[in-house]
Amino acid sequence: TGCQAEPGTAVPDTAVDPGTCDAETGGRQVWVVNSLTFARVDGDISDGFDLDGLSSTTGGPDGCGIGDFTSPTGQTDIDNAFGRLMPALEATEFNAAEPLINSLIQNGELMILAEVAGMDDPVDDECVGLALRKAVGQPLLGTDGEMLWGQTLARDEQFTDVEFEGVSLEAGSVSGSPLTFVLPVQVLDAAIDFPLRDGAFRVDVHADGSISGVVAGGLDVAEMVATAETQNINDELKTVLRTALFAAADLDPDDTGACTAVSLTLAYTGIPIHLFEDAPEGPGR
Repeated sequence: TGCQAEPGTAVPDTAVDPGTCDAETGGRQVWVVNSLTFARVDGDISDGFDLDGLSSTTGGPDGCGIGDFTSPTGQTDIDNAFGRLMPALEATEFNAAEPLINSLIQNGELMILAEVAGMDDPVDDECVGLALRKAVGQPLLGTDGEMLWGQTLARDEQFTDVEFEGVSLEAGSVSGSPLTFVLPVQVLDAAIDFPLRDGAFRVDVHADGSISGVVAGGLDVAEMVATAETQNINDELKTVLRTALFAAADLDPDDTGACTAVSLTLAYTGIPIHLFEDAPEGPGR
């Protein structure tokens, strides 16, 4: 069924007064996400965002003692505790999750759109509009099974768009928050939603016209475990989720100080497309 989102606001440290610029002057560019993975960690390095505004260290007082990461570009305090769980999860049937997510993308069931409006300069522009949308229909694929660049897709009018006004594009990168995003994850014949709350997403524009970026947020541990218990997944995966998620929780402490959510980052790539908003649901053009 794709993904759901809730309206957001501009990232405070990149926002400018919308009244000082016009995000419509440069037109708009739209990309469709053509690959989506769980962001990995490499030692103390991981891409993502500082979701809680804290500098957490392993065993320290903040983030329930779950240490933060540094991004590949040097940003500190990155939260992605779920990334540490991937080696354990990949040893279970969860290993099938990413291929199944990407099959949903290729067959048109999960076509996430990123849009930047008013981009006069693809590297630095002090005022652009940023949006997360969704498309419907059957995308055109090449002989390699990958989505074709430059095709026209129809916008999903049933999807609640996320829009950020008056944000800045800096060094080819623009971000927006807060964001709530629900990712449907298929594990064999079990369907598990990953609802990411109080998150953010980033678009990095590349010289060849493609994009990459990350979407991150907090995953409610109790909700996730309860959902997994109702699904047809084996006991090994249920045990890993039951134990590892609570141990990795690093966000949203309750009244007792116990964290109730685990930070999670998704990495994606995207290709440029055209958006035919009034097109009926149907094949890409």
